[in-house]
Amino acid sequence: MRPLPLLPLLMVLAAAHAGPARTIVIDDSGTLPYDTPLVMHWQQLLPRRPVNNTLTGTTTIRVRLNVGPWLHRTGRIYLMVPAQQLGSLAASWTTQGRLLAGRITSGSRTLVYAGAITTPFIEDVLQLTLNVDARQMQQLSHINFQFQMDEE
Repeated sequence: MRPLPLLPLLMVLAAAHAGPARTIVIDDSGTLPYDTPLVMHWQQLLPRRPVNNTLTGTTTIRVRLNVGPWLHRTGRIYLMVPAQQLGSLAASWTTQGRLLAGRITSGSRTLVYAGAITTPFIEDVLQLTLNVDARQMQQLSHINFQFQMDEE
């Protein structure tokens, strides 16, 4: 029986033992405005066919993520919007450049940062636009979101 090469075998064993990435919620308690109401407006003011029942609101959010636990490492940060009480929600945002601009729907997450963590805080300003279907809104509700780090 011929011996197996050691390096490829070790690589296969290491890959087999590398478990799935662990997701950690990032402390974003420094993010403002915190619990500030968002004023929503009808996307379509005059009734036309097809009827557009979308409410839209825009706000500015100062994001401050405590990434100190990952300092001097590389990381991937995601914005996660869980399913909301008010039903389907779509959000889009622009940034000042530290985080990635993007869009998301409730029940999903999207990448907002990938790279080296060189400071204990990542800060940016987001211009956030939310869209919800007015037919699904029964009452005032909080919009829940969180930032997550995937650990390898």
